Amino acid sequence: MKNVFLAVLLLSVAAFAQNPPINASQYQVNLSFLTGGPYNQTSALDVTFGTQFTTNNRIQADFITMPGASYTGYFGGDSWDISPLCPILANTSLSCGKFMPFLTGEAGLGRLQYGSNPSSQGFAALGGLGLGYDPTGKGTYSLLFKGGWGHFGPSLPGASSNGFFFYSGISFGGGTNVSATAAKIDRIKKAEAKKLKKLQERAAKIGKG
Repeated sequence: MKNVFLAVLLLSVAAFAQNPPINASQYQVNLSFLTGGPYNQTSALDVTFGTQFTTNNRIQADFITMPGASYTGYFGGDSWDISPLCPILANTSLSCGKFMPFLTGEAGLGRLQYGSNPSSQGFAALGGLGLGYDPTGKGTYSLLFKGGWGHFGPSLPGASSNGFFFYSGISFGGGTNVSATAAKIDRIKKAEAKKLKKLQERAAKIGKG
């Protein structure tokens, strides 16, 4: 049994030694489906355009449509990668280079066209907490999961413009942000080093046993 574990450890060390291409994209386009939320709607589409502004901050603009409510929303704001939480993932089988929690805050304008009534519009704001999963680490695409609360703009009779929402989607990336890529590589190295240390400690305990 000890020999089997040591063989697995050696394979793990070899895996850690590999250096697959890692990249943090400069530009992102997200396509997401939103559920819950206001106006008694169960579905909406959110199209997001973003660019990496700093190492952990991305400026983005969102265009949200709810066909059932004849709603369109125009939002702009910031998405912040919560990199300080990466040490927590180091204690799991998850890689912080591929899983990244984030916070978003946006403000904008919501517009309604209800039946034959004149269109109405009003201030809107959204806040959310999400998680991105980049399966390759190359920044070319990521899976997104996000939940939050928002004030989407003007109200409809019997339907509030406020509500919780959840969305899932996919992000497509392009280009390279040098500082974000360096930070991503550093996070991966630190996380993998911690995992390797734990494997070595377990192997040492088994060897003593």
